[in-house]
Amino acid sequence: MRLANQDYRFVLLPALIAIVLVIVGRALAIYPLSLLFTRSSLRISSKHQPILFWGGLRGALALALALGLPQDLSGREAITAVAFAVVAFSIFAQGLTMKPLMRRSGELGPK
Repeated sequence: MRLANQDYRFVLLPALIAIVLVIVGRALAIYPLSLLFTRSSLRISSKHQPILFWGGLRGALALALALGLPQDLSGREAITAVAFAVVAFSIFAQGLTMKPLMRRSGELGPK
């Protein structure tokens, strides 16, 4: 509740940077590593790769780690706010767009 009443404008830019870095990191983890398995039975199809990339939902662990930082740590509130922003983005932006993405890839049938 204490976090809900704070002014978060000071973390807007760091939160956006963190979101972009998390997305880029996920892309670097999925696409190049998928190439390693191209000729094996563990091959990841090209239509599944975007689902793996966008579906990399992050959640409770990052926020729990941020909340577990010592209370007297300098910048703790900013770290917690940025972690919350990344989690909120993954839940709302990525989570709510997974179904349309899966439909477009042919993994789900029509509505």
